[in-house]
Amino acid sequence: MMTRADIRTELGWNDDMIHSLLQNPDSTSVRRCKNTGGYTSGHYYRDRVLAVAQSTEGRAAKRRWDVTLRGDTPNPGWTTRLGDIGQAIGITAVAAGKILERMGFRVGKCVTDSAVAAGIGVRRWDGYAIHNDWHLDRVVSAIRSAAQVPGNPEVADALAAAIAKQEARERVAARKREHEETEAARRQEEEAVISVLQADLRALRTTDPGMSLLTAVEYITSDPAHRIALYRRCSAEDLSIRTRGMGQDDLLLLNIASSVAKDLALLERRAKAEGFQVSFTRRDETVTPGPGTIRGLVWPKVSSPLLLHAVPKVVRPFLTGKQPGSGS
Repeated sequence: MMTRADIRTELGWNDDMIHSLLQNPDSTSVRRCKNTGGYTSGHYYRDRVLAVAQSTEGRAAKRRWDVTLRGDTPNPGWTTRLGDIGQAIGITAVAAGKILERMGFRVGKCVTDSAVAAGIGVRRWDGYAIHNDWHLDRVVSAIRSAAQVPGNPEVADALAAAIAKQEARERVAARKREHEETEAARRQEEEAVISVLQADLRALRTTDPGMSLLTAVEYITSDPAHRIALYRRCSAEDLSIRTRGMGQDDLLLLNIASSVAKDLALLERRAKAEGFQVSFTRRDETVTPGPGTIRGLVWPKVSSPLLLHAVPKVVRPFLTGKQPGSGS
């Protein structure tokens, strides 16, 4: 009987070769080694091992193993990344791998014997696993040469389709980046405008403390979009100042929140009447109306039925955490 260590020592096989050529061991019992005194499992009959080594598959595997490089990293000019090959041609790593398969240089994500013979690929053993290295310049040259061979349009068509897809992806990504940059610049400009308007509004309300927030907002700016954004920002600050020390079921708190919602609804109706699109965005965040929110405002949760009758019916579902029209 032979152990894996015996096979590695006598035949020079690695564990991958042992598993692929011999499959399962002939015996799985644990035995003690006479030389080392250690215990090993998984033993193979010597006659079967030697027969497999002399077979066609065994000699081919041994030949591949002999030309396999040993090292932790690829040699200079070589790479394990198909993405490097694709980048040099202008395609993705997946497309580069498919083209190499069409050329017969790659099968099952591994370098083939023809690739090794052509000098564009090599197998490398790092002591734990087999890696597939590609010579970057040679493989790129081989793909371009294969695409120019007349009478064999398969590689040329695949390369052209991959390049077209990659260019389309890059155009979409460029448009997306341009849109994001435009939106970021717009948000930054709007933030600067709203900050200036907010400072002017605070100064105005300081000189006239009795002026309501809605009146002050309408006085400060005539732009409908700026009015809504300014009111949303200042109403949250104003609400937090006016409701300090109040409980969740305080009737005054509900009246303040209801008044804020009515004012904001009025501004939105006026903006829509003038042809402006009203969104639920506040600064850089998107607010979706749902339980506890309405038009970007956070509402208190109320459980008292008596207090619910003190506010308009349209806002009662948001105070109880139920969706409008849910029937519950």
